[in-house]
Amino acid sequence: MLPLFIVDSISDSKSISLPDDEARHAITSLRIKVGERIAVTDGFGNHAEVRIDEVTKRVVRGEILTRSVEAPSPVDLIVIQALTKGDRARETIELLTEGGVTSIIPWSASRSIGKWNGEMLQRWQTWGREATKQSRRNWIPRISDCVTTKEIIELIPGVDSALLFHEAGGKRIVDVLPKSAKRVVMIIGPEGGIDESELELLMSAGAVQVTMGTPVLRAAHAGLAALAATQTILELW
Repeated sequence: MLPLFIVDSISDSKSISLPDDEARHAITSLRIKVGERIAVTDGFGNHAEVRIDEVTKRVVRGEILTRSVEAPSPVDLIVIQALTKGDRARETIELLTEGGVTSIIPWSASRSIGKWNGEMLQRWQTWGREATKQSRRNWIPRISDCVTTKEIIELIPGVDSALLFHEAGGKRIVDVLPKSAKRVVMIIGPEGGIDESELELLMSAGAVQVTMGTPVLRAAHAGLAALAATQTILELW
């Protein structure tokens, strides 16, 4: 499989150059050489296969051989992720991106150990961008600023299904997720579990408590399992 790089845009011209940061990675880490082929995407579905015809200390340029456009997911898969520990946050974003998420919304739950500051949004977006390349996606997941429980409550009425994953159990996903759903929210709580008062507020707003079975998954891993189950039920996989 060809290494994937993210570019600002894929124009109608016959050639394309990698942005500075991508060029540095191609030159120093992957040691891309003239004649090799790579793939590029703008992160919004546009994709191209490129044959490299120039490599200097700072420039990687090539000829566009093929172009294609990948349609967005027919279902908006939104994961509301409670903040995880600092060393788990990156893993969380990587797994969600690899799992096919379309949108990630950080959540400052009352029991969240992780903290949100002015630098975190850029970090999460950078991790999402890197995971996009690693997983060969043509769509970069949207990552928004951190929200409160009140803001989640306001969001729930605008979706087709809001699944609240909780270790205490609940209904089976297959029994509550309509196959016609086009916008699904999956709410993943923190390591310490969702506070009872938050649980009541979310469920009163329309979220349905669902189970993942007996084993308890870490907060950093639960979103991937939720995405896998949801996409299987909706026959996206």
